[in-house]
Amino acid sequence: MTEELLSKLDLAYTRRLLEDMIRIDSIVGNEGELADYLKNEVEALGLKGELDLVEPGRSNIYARLAGNKPGKRLNFNGHMDTVPVVDGWDTDPFTPVIKDGKIFGLGACDMKAGIACSLNMLRAFIESNYSFNGELSFSGVIDEEAYGKGAKAMLLTDYAKVDAIVIPEPYPGDGVKPIPLGITGKILYDIIVKGKAAHGFRPHLGLNAIEELGIILANLHKLDFKNHPDFGRGNYSTLKIEGGYKDVYSVVVPASARMEVNRLLVPGETVETAIEDMERLVESLDLTAEVEVKIKPPQYEAFVLDRDEPIIRIFDTIYRQIMGHPPLYEYTSGITDANIFSGEANIPCLHLGPPQEVAHQKNEFVLLDELLPLSQMFTLIASKFLGDLK
Repeated sequence: MTEELLSKLDLAYTRRLLEDMIRIDSIVGNEGELADYLKNEVEALGLKGELDLVEPGRSNIYARLAGNKPGKRLNFNGHMDTVPVVDGWDTDPFTPVIKDGKIFGLGACDMKAGIACSLNMLRAFIESNYSFNGELSFSGVIDEEAYGKGAKAMLLTDYAKVDAIVIPEPYPGDGVKPIPLGITGKILYDIIVKGKAAHGFRPHLGLNAIEELGIILANLHKLDFKNHPDFGRGNYSTLKIEGGYKDVYSVVVPASARMEVNRLLVPGETVETAIEDMERLVESLDLTAEVEVKIKPPQYEAFVLDRDEPIIRIFDTIYRQIMGHPPLYEYTSGITDANIFSGEANIPCLHLGPPQEVAHQKNEFVLLDELLPLSQMFTLIASKFLGDLK
């Protein structure tokens, strides 16, 4: 039965989908056309495609395949958006080019190849009339490369009421990109200092907000970063500082200043504890100025997966079967939509996708030879997860 299911996988179909998607500009904020394309594709498979309008011109796309009996629910989730085009491409980023066994194009690796393999898997289930329990679904979401608005919108739908999600991000389980068993979270501090304006030749009559802000900046290393046995300690990076005159030179003591500070969170730290930590630091400095500690998007919770989660156990066995060696795992820093699905909703997420060599860089590509084994692993993971887990 499984052999017939695998026999329905179609590399030509996968390749056609990937080439079509590369031709569609879906740079973050511009996902509407790709959502329409994917709706047509899932409907061509006989499924009902559901568009979920998240923002004007930006929709998620969902589709589901019901099994023979009630059971577990498994979703394959891909983000439709890509990063903007960087300088230096040798070819048109929106024209798929095949050379040396690779398909070049923006989003080829991150993550249109994963979406194509997911639909190839769905097609195989439908074409083979494969018998399974529960529900197999697909979701294409917007905005992963920005604020995660698509994943957050999906959490409000029935499509998030699943037992596990497979995310085809480019994590092939090799030494370069091991499979994440957990990912850090993050917070973006927005720290505002309010001083008092005065003539720059008489600074004692005012209160310099920039200088007060500088005291906070010089003491950020005193934040209480927790140690985690797998992740180690979080970190921080000051991303932006504003204050003083803007366009026209002015000898005025700055009455306000602000800075944005990125902080990685390890499990055990939350957005709330990170805010409290910064407020404690500011209070300890006995500043004269008024300081407001706020946050701004994006923000994400950290998460850790149990190695005994069914989706992880099943994946591990199938990876060894298809790839001929065990996968590598790690606890990593970074952000994916799993920070929303797992970090906020406690849905176990498996990352599995093609090797990543040039994602977010010029001349992005995916290896043609990676499409079939990835489709095979998706198919076997789904069939096992939705079948007998004993």
